[in-house]
Parts: sequence; structure tokens; C-alpha cells
Amino acid sequence: MFILLSFWGFEYLAAIRVSGFMKKQLIMRRAEAANQTMRFETLDALRGITVILAMVDHVKVQFVSDVHVLIPLTRLSTPGFVILFGVMIEIAYLSKLRAGRTLRSVRERMAARLITCWSLATLLSLAAFASGNLDFDTAWRAALGLELGRFNEILLIYAAFFAFLIAILPLVLRYGSVLILAIALFGWLLQPIFAAAFPEPPLFVNMVLGVGTGYGPALLPAMTFLGFGLALGEALNGRRSYLLVGVMAFIALLVCGSELSHGVMEAGRRFLANRWINHPGYYAVGILGFIGMFVCLLLASRIDRLAGLLNALAKIGSQSLFVYGVGNLWLNLLPMVDMPRALGVCVAFLFLACLISLALAGPAKRNVMGMGLPALWGEQYGKLRDLMARRLVPA
Repeated sequence: MFILLSFWGFEYLAAIRVSGFMKKQLIMRRAEAANQTMRFETLDALRGITVILAMVDHVKVQFVSDVHVLIPLTRLSTPGFVILFGVMIEIAYLSKLRAGRTLRSVRERMAARLITCWSLATLLSLAAFASGNLDFDTAWRAALGLELGRFNEILLIYAAFFAFLIAILPLVLRYGSVLILAIALFGWLLQPIFAAAFPEPPLFVNMVLGVGTGYGPALLPAMTFLGFGLALGEALNGRRSYLLVGVMAFIALLVCGSELSHGVMEAGRRFLANRWINHPGYYAVGILGFIGMFVCLLLASRIDRLAGLLNALAKIGSQSLFVYGVGNLWLNLLPMVDMPRALGVCVAFLFLACLISLALAGPAKRNVMGMGLPALWGEQYGKLRDLMARRLVPA
């Protein structure tokens, strides 16, 4: 009887220990899930900041082209867009493949986004032609990436990256950020050879390889941003550690240290110019600037008083395509008009306020204001886009 009671006692204690361990594991999992949700919401807020910075820069070009005080900040928008693109590829596409989605279905989703990005880039060029901001020859060449357009470059970069990733998706699924960063490193090592082979490169070569002056970030060097974003997405998803992210941040610090050896003011001037020559310093500052903004938002998310602001930024970020597309469409339809600086600043502020208000209103309210036309257009366009995506992706 004593032995039997002892056995029951040990069994009871073991059950308590197991129950306590499972409860602790459940709490840890919930905490990790909450932290992951917070990090993803922070990415949405960062996307909101990025699209606002981009629109501030474009509004400045349209209304107050002689005001340059915010350029060091607005120059961080393009690196932010490409890095966030890399994060999105991991979270929205590759993780779905690993969860059981078919290769074809994911390729079709990516092809649909490719079509949207290129169509919007083309529409922006046509709008700029309609208002006289671009001549016809420049407009159609800009739609194909053969000429610098007006506010559509990042959309062309997205479209090109989608096409590239669709083609090598099985390899990206297997090797992830390591493959993309290896391609980027290969491109950086070949820069001297490219420069010798193309002493006066046409814009298309400049856009793809990054040699010469005129287009930035070019596609091959921009793989650095894309790879960093993928590595960060993998770390956020728990697929890899933050080691690769840390290594890239350390290399970026070394490059920035080299740039600062020219002096702070000169380093600042070099950063503004480095984009157009695809200098490593531009990519280093872009990565460190993104990390800085991301960390600041993570810290801000722990302050209750800032919850409303962060939620607003996240809502804007979740509609970044609307903000960027509609905002730049309006800007491209407006003719260039010289106006006093004070008036230009007021007009720019009102433009941004209206655009942000529409974003915060959300799709449902915008549809009511548009008498149902936005939803009707979205439905019809979605059908055509999905049909074209299925045709683009081979069986």
C-alpha cells in the first residue's frame, strides 16, 4: 500500500511538473507570437514612414524645388522601399511556399504584383506626358526603363525584381537571402570590369549593372538591399538567426566610417551624390538608416502614448501602393508652375494632408466617396490582372 501511494505521489508530482512546464512553454509561445506581431506591425509603420518620405520628396520637386533641408531624410525612402520589398518576399511568398503553397500559385501572385507595378509605372509616365512634364519619347522610354521618368523608378525596380525572382523561385526558396547576397557580392566584385567594358554606358546598362552615372539604385547593386531585406525577413520568421543581418550592419558601419573620413559635411554631400553613381556608401547609409528607423519604431511601440501615431503610420503603410500611386498620379497630372516659396510650402502641406487623410479613411470610405467606382474598377482590373498573371506563368 505504501509503495502504491508513493507511486501515485510521484505520478502526481510529475504531472504537476509537466503541467507547469507546458504552461511555461505556452506563455513563452504566446509572448513570442506577440513579439512577432509587434515586429510585423512595426514593419507596416516603417512602410508608412517610407512612403511619406517618398511623397515629401516628390511634392518638393513639384511645388518647392529650391527647398533642400529634408533631402538627407527623404533619400532614405528608396533604400527603405527595396529593403521592405525583400522582407515582404520572405514573409508573404517564401513562407507560404514552405507552408505548402504550390510553386505555380506563388508565381502567379508574384506575376500579378509585377503587372500592377509595371502598369502603374506606365500610367505615371502617360500622366506626365499628358501634363507636359515629359515629352512623348521620354515618356514611353521611361515606361520601359530606358530613360529616367518622373516618380516611377521604384515601381520599375519592383517589377524587374519580381520577374527575376519568378524565374529563380525554386533556388530562392532553397537558399534564400544567401543566394541574393551572393549575386550582389558578385556584382560588386565585377564593377571594375563593367566600368572598363562600358566607359560610356547607355542608361539601360547603367540601370541594370550600376556603371556610369544617372540611375540609382541600379538593379544589380540593389540586390544588396534586397538580400538584406530577405535576411531580416528570415530572422523575423525564425528561419535564420540575426547573424547575417548583424554582419551586413557591421560592413555598412565600416563603409560609413570610411565615408566620414572625408569629414561630416563632405560625407553628407557624397551621400546625396552617391545614389546616382551607385557608390557603396549609398547602400551602407541606406541599410543603417533603415535599421535606425526600425529600432526607433520598436522602442516607440513600447510607449503607450505613441500607440495612436504608430497605428496611423501602420494604416498608411498597409496602403502604401495607394498613397504612392494616387499621390504621384496627381503630381504628374499637374503642370509645373513657379510660385513663391511660402505659397509652395503651403500647397505642398495641403497636398500631403489630403493624401494622408484619404489613406487613413480606408478603402471602404474612399469607395463611398467615389460612388462605388473604386470597387468596380478594382474588381474588373483584378480579373484582367489575374488572367494575365496566369498567362505569364508557364504550367
